[in-house]
Amino acid sequence: MEIQTKGLEILNENEKKDFETVLGKYYEKIERKLKDISSIVFHLKEYNRQGTRKKFSIHAKIVYSGKFFEADSFDWDLKRTIHKLFRKMEEEIEHKFHLSDKRKK
Repeated sequence: MEIQTKGLEILNENEKKDFETVLGKYYEKIERKLKDISSIVFHLKEYNRQGTRKKFSIHAKIVYSGKFFEADSFDWDLKRTIHKLFRKMEEEIEHKFHLSDKRKK
């Protein structure tokens, strides 16, 4: 299983730690839902730098069993951007495989 992160150099040390922490948390959840993940690619970009604020954009692609899921997210707060991204990924996986507990028969 391969995890690639492109654009990581735009983050400072604290932001890198935050990214890795949140990535680890959500990776476990996604791995339970998608058993055969072959690669995950993240593209980080920085937009509209205004003083001390930066706007972050993250695009992710998960490849599993020859298929893939993609999601993207953007926000002024890196942690919020990462959380939004992984929530979108989880929603897509649940939609694709009907994993939601809401539809009990």
